Amino acid sequence: MGSIRPVSPPSPLKEEDLVATLDGSGANQASTESKPAPGPTPRRWRRIRALVDLVISQWLLLAMGLVIGLAYCFPSVGKRGGYIASQWTVTYGAVILIFFVSGLSLPFDKLVKHARNLRLHLIVQTMSFLVTSATFFGIACAARTSSHIDVSTLVGLIATGALPTTISSNVVMTKQAGGDEAATMVEVTLGNFLGPFISPLLIAKLYLPAVSEFRAWLPAEATDNLPQLYRNVMLQMGTSVFAPLVIGQVVRAIWPKQVQWAILKLKLGKLGSLCLLSLIWSTFCTAFASKSLESIDTPTIVFNVFVNLALCITFTTLSFYLARPPDTLHRLSPTIFRRADKPETIAICFCAPAKTQALGIPLIAAMYSTATDETRALIQVPMILYTAEQILVGQVMVALFKRWVNQDVRGSVELGHGESEPNTPP
Repeated sequence: MGSIRPVSPPSPLKEEDLVATLDGSGANQASTESKPAPGPTPRRWRRIRALVDLVISQWLLLAMGLVIGLAYCFPSVGKRGGYIASQWTVTYGAVILIFFVSGLSLPFDKLVKHARNLRLHLIVQTMSFLVTSATFFGIACAARTSSHIDVSTLVGLIATGALPTTISSNVVMTKQAGGDEAATMVEVTLGNFLGPFISPLLIAKLYLPAVSEFRAWLPAEATDNLPQLYRNVMLQMGTSVFAPLVIGQVVRAIWPKQVQWAILKLKLGKLGSLCLLSLIWSTFCTAFASKSLESIDTPTIVFNVFVNLALCITFTTLSFYLARPPDTLHRLSPTIFRRADKPETIAICFCAPAKTQALGIPLIAAMYSTATDETRALIQVPMILYTAEQILVGQVMVALFKRWVNQDVRGSVELGHGESEPNTPP
């Protein structure tokens, strides 16, 4: 007869187990309450990050809008002759800082190399003085029959087209886009050295006398004040461009390691962007303070804005294909239709279409020294609008050129891992 095992009594339920048994959701509810609220979904995070990345990548454009708004609200602060005397503190100070930092950053041999680059000089200076000026003159002649367009604006267009390339914004944006900063510095220096001699001749001797409607705007003092203009411009170039560039090169040669440390650790490259913003702010302060934009009717302003925008984009596109001719022409004659590398092409695309307001304003002031302030302001309006729009277009081009240059970087990285790709040649 088998033995009978004693049956152990069931263990008593604990109080918390009893509660959990009676309310099956108790444990789940407690664990739910102890967990934090769910965060944003991954898609939402991606959108937020994309927005932040967009703001960071386009911070200069956003900052431009901010400084233009400040210039509109407080024009007396940054105008020429205003509270901070921007004709000295900004026009000289900002440009000096830009070229001093560039002198610290650039190897001397790169400057010498591009100083000997005759093809680079030919493309940029021909575009800057001949192609652009002739195009501006042709548009002014075509628009002179319209009763809705102010003749003074057309004269201003002609004057704008005859100006050399700008200095500071070209250097800054070329660097931002990954272009050849040394090539840009050589071309802006050469262009602004030639500008005081070539621009007055194009305006007063070639274009304005050619059309009767423009002949009335021919400045009587166009030749009388040119020697003084040359002295003023050469003084400005020597003080704000040549001297800081040479000093920066000397400092780089004496203390190369310390200079490299300062450039990387102190983020001196960002200083150029801040200087560019100060120049834009000062320019618009002067424009808003002079009331020049308010003295012209709306159709004329609209005409200027869209013509300037179209010309800036057209000149940039033409400069690109002059620097890098299509494959058909390149194969036809590789020597004549030589293709510049990407960094040099970027430098050409920024230098060739751009116009300088730093030389344009004193040039108009010297050529029309006996005219009224209103007359000078009317002629300067197209210049102000074009230089502002070229910076806006330039910032868009910075993003496009960055992507273009990075294609080579990605390609080199892929070639570095060529062993994992059997079809890739060694």
